[in-house]
Amino acid sequence: MAPRGPRLTLLLPLILLAAGLAQLSEGASYQQFVRQHVDNPKTSASSNRLYCNLLMQRRGLTRRQCKPTNTFIHARTGQLQEICGSRGRPVSGNLYDSNRSFRVTTCRVLPGSRPGHCRYRAATGVTRVRVACVQGLPVHLEPTYLP
Repeated sequence: MAPRGPRLTLLLPLILLAAGLAQLSEGASYQQFVRQHVDNPKTSASSNRLYCNLLMQRRGLTRRQCKPTNTFIHARTGQLQEICGSRGRPVSGNLYDSNRSFRVTTCRVLPGSRPGHCRYRAATGVTRVRVACVQGLPVHLEPTYLP
């Protein structure tokens, strides 16, 4: 029977590579969070409806399908990162509620929309947000309900 040591030596670099890829994907998740949910300062548009139509398209949220709902937070990324630390309250697992409220715009798709012709209605407000955090960074925004 051959010693097991060499097999472990061969597996160790693969394990380290997989751990590194996991860290990269977590970083990509944060970048995806920023792309999908952060708009600061708020992009100028003549109406909130046009704002939603423009941003949903610019951010790639209408390519394969019209994303049904998406919320944009109008705050600095540093303020959102703080929710995962001293400026947030743990809720359960990796979910944290913000201690403060943020200006947000929630975009909801209108009936009859289809990829390439996605149209949205907008609701704006000030509310606390709930995020999922990985390694101290927000990677997911829980649905934000505005009228």
